[in-house]
Amino acid sequence: MTSEKTVAVIDDDALVRASLEDLLQSFGYATAPFATAEEFLASDLGQVACVISDIQMPGLSGLEIQPLLRQRRNDCPVILLTAFPSEQVRAKARKLGVHDFFEKPCNSEALMTSVERALASWR
Repeated sequence: MTSEKTVAVIDDDALVRASLEDLLQSFGYATAPFATAEEFLASDLGQVACVISDIQMPGLSGLEIQPLLRQRRNDCPVILLTAFPSEQVRAKARKLGVHDFFEKPCNSEALMTSVERALASWR
């Protein structure tokens, strides 16, 4: 893997954020951590090649990230995580075109496979 591809990690839970960062960095990816979607959207999005975000957070939800990225002409893949999965949320995520959707806690091997697929398909 290459650290040229930065993966944004958005989660309001600092322990989850750190755990995801550790996992990604162990595979050689650079990470950019954010506690909120707003913080992420105010950052330099040009360096981000993939987003992993929690769905339920204070302020903007993870489901709102994909459409806002598209408005900014950024088509990087978004992978969503949630501790409260429902078919309604899953269907909305699919409709928005997110790359993947995982229930917390997720299988780290499956998540990394998804990240690798997402990065391979981006640009």
